[in-house]
Amino acid sequence: MPKTLEGQITMEKTPSYFVTREAPARIYALSRDTKLIVVVRDPVTRAISDYTQTLSKKPDIPTFESLTFKNRTTGLIDTSWSAIQIGIYAKHLDNWLQFFPMSQILFVSGERLISDPAGELGRGRTHPNIDPEVVQRLRDFYRPFNMKFYQMTGHNFGWD
Repeated sequence: MPKTLEGQITMEKTPSYFVTREAPARIYALSRDTKLIVVVRDPVTRAISDYTQTLSKKPDIPTFESLTFKNRTTGLIDTSWSAIQIGIYAKHLDNWLQFFPMSQILFVSGERLISDPAGELGRGRTHPNIDPEVVQRLRDFYRPFNMKFYQMTGHNFGWD
């Protein structure tokens, strides 16, 4: 982090901070008065976007569906896959709340953040077609975590 003089505001944007276990303690040690802005989005869409980005760099990776499930027949989600793990926001927030009170954390809906700005953002990478059953199973998987997250933040992001 760059040095900040009194009266200045320093901003730093690193997407992985929210999901990195050590980040809250490190940031707290740097400044316990830090105000945090966390941009979150529908975890299903986020997982598909994560996969799409990886696919653009490594076209030979397995299908989204095969990475999502430990057992597709039973619908058992593979929570060890990072694209799934990242979207369990309540788990990550629990880690942050050990160091920072909710009054220092602002949650912003990624969907609303990007829904209006210039059409240039809307022309981004298109997601692959994912089997609607897979999307529904992921929605069902994330539902209890989302409900806890909504309760923790006091904000319903409407991801159902």
